[in-house]
Amino acid sequence: MSWLISVSVLSLLILVHEWGHFLVARCSGVRVLRFSIGFGPRLWGWKRGETEYVLSLLPLGGYVKMAGEQAEEQAHQAGEFLAQPIAVRARIIAAGPIVNALVSTVALWVVLVIGYPELLPTVGKLIDDMPAKAAGFEVGDRIRSVDGQPIRTWDELTKLVHRSPERPLALQIDRPLDSARGVAPGAPEVRRLSLTVTPKARPSTDPFGRTKTVGLIGIVPRGDFEPYRVGPLQAVKETLQKELEWTAQIGLSLWALATGRVSAQESLTGPIGILYLTSEAARMGFGALLYLVSIFSLSLAVFNVFPIPILDGGHLLFLVFEKIRGRPVSLKIQEQATKVSFALLLTLFVFICINDVQRLGVVDKVLDWWRN
Repeated sequence: MSWLISVSVLSLLILVHEWGHFLVARCSGVRVLRFSIGFGPRLWGWKRGETEYVLSLLPLGGYVKMAGEQAEEQAHQAGEFLAQPIAVRARIIAAGPIVNALVSTVALWVVLVIGYPELLPTVGKLIDDMPAKAAGFEVGDRIRSVDGQPIRTWDELTKLVHRSPERPLALQIDRPLDSARGVAPGAPEVRRLSLTVTPKARPSTDPFGRTKTVGLIGIVPRGDFEPYRVGPLQAVKETLQKELEWTAQIGLSLWALATGRVSAQESLTGPIGILYLTSEAARMGFGALLYLVSIFSLSLAVFNVFPIPILDGGHLLFLVFEKIRGRPVSLKIQEQATKVSFALLLTLFVFICINDVQRLGVVDKVLDWWRN
């Protein structure tokens, strides 16, 4: 069931993107001839009015085919794409990423209101020869504050520790009482302790390929989760802050990848990886699944505005050139640029899928399923 949910989520993200193009085109008076999920040969579909709705072989995205979209297709009739002003064409092209961004925002707002699981700062394992073990930490300790600053999640703890290499930190922890000794009725089941630990300085490379020194104390989370939720108005503020943070991170990550500062093999994931991550999130509940949908939808929006000819950003770039030059970029140049970019993206898609299969052990999982 989780894999079925994963496929549905991936299809939904593509669907809403193309629906954005479709809706704005129709509202602008442009005739839509085909609405396709995927590229390549037609697998299945139906026709309603003048629009054909199809499911195609290659799940690399989708497209909306409009009347008069190419110069040689123009019949100088009403409702043709190229007959529209530049502003109208730009609005149609930009609608896909905009809708994905809106879906991401709404999904994240819903998640914050209904609650999503956050990893708690509870110690699950201590690493030998590291400061936490030497300072007297034990498995099961719940970290409540660092230098007087309340700690709610593992992520908050990690950020504070990373920022404090070779600097003593005063931690307040809750330690479960030994159940073997028994607990008197009405007595607390934990005791509050104060421990001081000095994180070791270690070099680290962040997801953007930047090397810096961080602090580490040598603890691993136990895997306890707790739902986090806020009120509807507070959720609006936190949603906008999170969306801006994610957008900056996605942009930096793509730039680091393009400049070779990070490895594509380690940083990219494709449909297989997305299906795997979504299936894992589905097992954690609706909040976790919707949170991941928000991240994926925003990533799709940001990726699509990159100035690559086959993407929406590439089409917008051609319109910018047309506005500056006073006439469209030649059809031959557009076609060649689109073919080259499609070939590159297809090659990248195959590379990512092979990498996902190897990294996630898909073959081993299928064999185990078959044996059982």
